[in-house]
Amino acid sequence: MDKFLLLSSGPSLQLFMYHLDTLTDDIKRYKNKSFCRFAEKFLMTSGTEITSFSAVNEFYSYIALCSGCDHSVEVFDLNVARSIAVIPDAHSRAAHQIIQNKARKFGSSFSTQQSEAYNLFLTTAVTEGIKLWDLRTLR
Repeated sequence: MDKFLLLSSGPSLQLFMYHLDTLTDDIKRYKNKSFCRFAEKFLMTSGTEITSFSAVNEFYSYIALCSGCDHSVEVFDLNVARSIAVIPDAHSRAAHQIIQNKARKFGSSFSTQQSEAYNLFLTTAVTEGIKLWDLRTLR
């Protein structure tokens, strides 16, 4: 919800907390009160390079998804700062994109979704189709 940055580097997913100070004071403009601080580091269980990751920002969600070069997809729980599930062979090649359901959590004036729809995500890999996954069953 615009308080965190999520970055990947090698086998790690890094979470940073940031704040941008928008107040301007001509007398004290040299004092910058904006900051960016390291919060947590998550490592892929297999130690493989991250090819893609996804996290929802439109509503509060504590789930982050990562795909690795070893064809796996890993689910991280940001509240407890650990991996909670691994799908070992999600595709025959490394997944290059993960998409989570980012529609508004409480619906909109145009459409509504059941709460179970937020447990679904998509992955895709080169020369393969799109796969639809359920976080509850990991299938």
